[in-house]
Amino acid sequence: MLFIENIQKSFGSKSLFSASSLTINLGEKVAMIGPNGSGKTTLFHMIAGTQECDEGRVRLAGGIKLGILAQELTPSQRPILEETLEGDAELMQLRRQRQVLNQKLLEQNLPPDALVEQIGEIDHQLEVLGSFSAESRAGMILHGLGFSNEDQQRPLDTFSGGWRMRIALARLLFSRADLLLLDEPTNHLDLESSAWLERFIQSSPATHIIISHDRGFINRTTKVTVAIENMRIVRYSVGFERYLIMRQEKLMQQEKLAEKQIREVAHLERFISRFRAKASKAKQVQSRVKRLDKIETVTVAANARHLERVRLPEPPPSAREMLHLHDVAKTFGSVHVFSEVNLSLERGQKVGLLGPNGAGKSTLLKIINQTLLPDRGSVTLGDRVASGHFAQHAMEALIAGETIMESAQRAAKTGTPTQKVRTLLGGFLFSGDDAFKVVSVLSGGEKARLALARLFLSGPNLLLLDEPTNHLDMESRAALEEGLSGYSGSMILVTHDRDLMETVCDRFWLIADGRVRLWEGDLDDYLNQISSQKGTSSQTPNMNKPNQKDRRREAAQQRKTMDLATRDLRNRIKRLEQEIETLESALGTIREKLADPLAHTKENKEQLLHDLAENSRLESRLAVVMGQWEELSSTLESQESAL
Repeated sequence: MLFIENIQKSFGSKSLFSASSLTINLGEKVAMIGPNGSGKTTLFHMIAGTQECDEGRVRLAGGIKLGILAQELTPSQRPILEETLEGDAELMQLRRQRQVLNQKLLEQNLPPDALVEQIGEIDHQLEVLGSFSAESRAGMILHGLGFSNEDQQRPLDTFSGGWRMRIALARLLFSRADLLLLDEPTNHLDLESSAWLERFIQSSPATHIIISHDRGFINRTTKVTVAIENMRIVRYSVGFERYLIMRQEKLMQQEKLAEKQIREVAHLERFISRFRAKASKAKQVQSRVKRLDKIETVTVAANARHLERVRLPEPPPSAREMLHLHDVAKTFGSVHVFSEVNLSLERGQKVGLLGPNGAGKSTLLKIINQTLLPDRGSVTLGDRVASGHFAQHAMEALIAGETIMESAQRAAKTGTPTQKVRTLLGGFLFSGDDAFKVVSVLSGGEKARLALARLFLSGPNLLLLDEPTNHLDMESRAALEEGLSGYSGSMILVTHDRDLMETVCDRFWLIADGRVRLWEGDLDDYLNQISSQKGTSSQTPNMNKPNQKDRRREAAQQRKTMDLATRDLRNRIKRLEQEIETLESALGTIREKLADPLAHTKENKEQLLHDLAENSRLESRLAVVMGQWEELSSTLESQESAL
């Protein structure tokens, strides 16, 4: 469905692609990978037609509808549900046309047959496009991305930038595009919404090409890997993990060939140098000169570097109990965040904070760090416990004119030896001359690594990490993940990076419904429960989760009662299906009457107005019933999946 043929693209003296070709087939889920600056986003724009190739061409098969994730939305006072519906331009255009034609129909005493036929044709097209269930489908997408029913009626302009990006994503997912180009789609999502998006992509029949630094996300959503390697676009018909193995094998082969070639070239050059002046060896020398000229240098991919692990220093000693929260409560104006928080953290424990966006995860970290006071209760740090807080402000504290070394020394505890600072910077992948780069030239990922290094130089033994991987590329994420997993200190982590959470954390606290509790299950338990509840109006998991023994007993009881519960749900769905059938039949009858030219005569105007009103009533009711049917069907699927 997508064909890239011998493209070349340069910006000034920098070449991105040289004689590169690629084919993507219908329905494939593709990860597009490559180092920062290799041209991934440029290639997206070339596929979308917003940038031209220098040579070659990009083409789509006939009739393919393409969608790309917008980076910003036009300001609007429309409710975000309406904004999401606008993602399907064809549907909304047909709705507007039908509205205009209906008005014309009312204004004319005897409308022409062509007008009646046109309305009938538009009605048919709207039915094909699923107009009756459009609001319900758009609402389910918004709900999956974290918007409540109340949120969906709020104007677009009342949402912040991160939430607007979610709305842009919702528009794209609703668009019915055959090919979706997703550039970092999880950047503004929380853990729960990322998990929902994974399931949406997995079940979608559309083709997806995804750029993401989230290794776990692309592992779970894609089956094909497209890598940009040395200005070439290379397709691997395997998932990302298998690609990494193949790349490593290929790199080892390249290194062996390069080493062999270096030895061969050295041997030829020695022979030529030694015997160049001897007439008796002239023929052999000339032969070796020709062989040397014909050798094509084997190059090892520059981006295939062996990454070091981020090496974290040992934490300073502390008391066994690191932290105790007693009856902590916090509100902001009329907004109740949480109350009656009673939790403790022991030395070496690593806690992941779970809960939907806005539940108060970042607020809790600030209260523990004592940069924000609770309204009630107390926060007690154990003897010799020093907390270190990493959040967005940590990057904002960097001074553009400083070098990395100067910035690190400014953050270090008084008296820290220069060599210790250099060693720790090396642990965060700033080795050699890199330590003297100026902050202003650093990438977002490099600034994030520097901010983390500064945090450790301040000497904490209780880490409070709020989205530490947000600006890191895939390699740096993997390096930090490995470093944090081997860290012996204590930690409380907020992240939407599922792999990081699973690898690093040994327990979880759940913030939801104004409470903070220990979550008895693991991360999969939490995401499965969230997935089940996405099919209902609830948005937060049950806080009163029983212990393991009670859970097994409860599961057995659920198996016994599930059949009855499902039977009731099926009966409700069946009644809705019967009503849908009745409504569709009634609509068919009304439309037949409206299609009759005699119905539009002056004498029948009163009846025409009645029939048009009845048509609108039936359509509205059908849309409501279809929404209820879809919601109950989704709930039934969730229950069956859970069983």
